[in-house]
Amino acid sequence: MAKGKLQILDAPLEGLSRDQLSVFLYVALTPEETRAIVKERKLSIPGFRTGSLGDVERCDVIADEIRANPPAARSVLDALTKAFERPPFPRTVLGIEDADDLLDVGGGDAALALSLWRVLSDRSGEVRATALPFLDELAAHYFGSGEEGARPPARDGGEADDPAAQVVALVGELARLETRLREAEKAGEVRAEEVRLKGEEQREKIQGALREARARESRAVEESARAQDAETAARQDATRARAEADALRASDAAQDAHRARAEVRDLGGKLGALEARLERSREREQELEAELTRVRAERAPRAAPEPGPPAQEEPEGSDAETWLMPVYSREFYDSIEGWDRRILRAAFKQAHLLAQDHRHPSLRAIPLEGLSGYYRVRVATDVRLIYRRAERQNTVEILSLIDREDLDRYVRQAKTRG
Repeated sequence: MAKGKLQILDAPLEGLSRDQLSVFLYVALTPEETRAIVKERKLSIPGFRTGSLGDVERCDVIADEIRANPPAARSVLDALTKAFERPPFPRTVLGIEDADDLLDVGGGDAALALSLWRVLSDRSGEVRATALPFLDELAAHYFGSGEEGARPPARDGGEADDPAAQVVALVGELARLETRLREAEKAGEVRAEEVRLKGEEQREKIQGALREARARESRAVEESARAQDAETAARQDATRARAEADALRASDAAQDAHRARAEVRDLGGKLGALEARLERSREREQELEAELTRVRAERAPRAAPEPGPPAQEEPEGSDAETWLMPVYSREFYDSIEGWDRRILRAAFKQAHLLAQDHRHPSLRAIPLEGLSGYYRVRVATDVRLIYRRAERQNTVEILSLIDREDLDRYVRQAKTRG
């Protein structure tokens, strides 16, 4: 492609790694520019306030955003265009070696000297002439318009403590020393070796200042990273502690519920045993009363037998068989939760009577409409006990303790399960 027709495309920043992109933003943008981009894109780090982020953290956040959302690079490119207008050599096709030379010049400490040297060495006189106005500006800045060797004034903003400002000042001082060296060699006032040594001393000072500035920056970055690691570890410890506390509370609650169910079953068994003993006592009392009646009848004069009360009607499908033990289903234990202790005692009493004699007058067992083989007995005014007889196994299965109003719903659910 011919020079002057080359079109510079937008830099594909999303193709860089996170560290590569972050360090490019760090050296290319000012802190104010990165703050503006973070605010514009509404970027943040969870757990950190946006205003407390350092320069490196802001560059990392912007780099993550560009890699995840490539169009976000437009904010960075706009900031670079506003600051520099365009990249250098936009109409020159760079080869691999040209790109390496450009990076070496830009990354070194003598970028200004190398750039001026290259322009002044060009074959074209017009190209060389472009350096003259810039040199005049440098001369006016470093030497001033007054007496020779005057020290250039410090810039506003406190640049005396800025390593970059010190570098600029030392480079100017070096240029003045070199000028005096040439004049001294002609006039014989000073020896060239002394001036050269002084120039090397100045160079060492420049390099020392740069190394110190970079060391301070590196220490600050390391301290910030350590602080972030410590905060992350503290957050993880707090999260782990909360999880352990929640697990302990859940475990305690589960154990309490298990103990409560076990106690209910134990109490139910004890209650059944007590009811059985009570029933046996009642049966013994009835036997004694019957024996007493028989004895009295034998001693009394014979009379015409009086008509007795009508026999109690058994539930449909019942027989004279006596069941020895009720079988309490899991459904029954689930249904008794939440009932009053008096209701529970009455329910176990009725279940025990069913096991002893399903024809007992106090039971008043009624078939459950819609379900063959299911019966209900009255426990309280609005409470019913549902059971089912298993005649072959000589048992009665206690199914559920429910409110009388829920009988229809129970029938529907039982049909669905069946």
